[in-house]
Amino acid sequence: MSSHQARASEMLSDYANIRTIPAVLGVAFVMASLYQFGGITQIDLPWLGYTLTTEHAALISVGAFAVAFASSETRDFHRYEDWEQAAIAAGPILILGNQYISELHNFLVGIGDPLGLQLAFVVTVVSWGVTVR
Repeated sequence: MSSHQARASEMLSDYANIRTIPAVLGVAFVMASLYQFGGITQIDLPWLGYTLTTEHAALISVGAFAVAFASSETRDFHRYEDWEQAAIAAGPILILGNQYISELHNFLVGIGDPLGLQLAFVVTVVSWGVTVR
């Protein structure tokens, strides 16, 4: 009976570890997105002598997003409804567009500083939520 309990405990532990990965990715995504869109001013890793740049934040966000999409139970983009597809596409477009397309960044800032960037952040978080459903 104790081997059965050990096996059950091991399975529960494995499941908890599998569920931890999306949670860690979610935290990395939100922190990097907050930094990229101006929600927090600086992320320092003093042990490594590194300060996060907006470019690295964008890459972390898109990387976490891609891993989350690939590991979601609904990996096929066509299995999502039209509004979900639009929400999913909006996240990476805003993340990369804000970083690499100055016209998009200027448009977001032109909506209102910081309102446009706040709205972009909210859209990316909604996009993340739809992706990992």
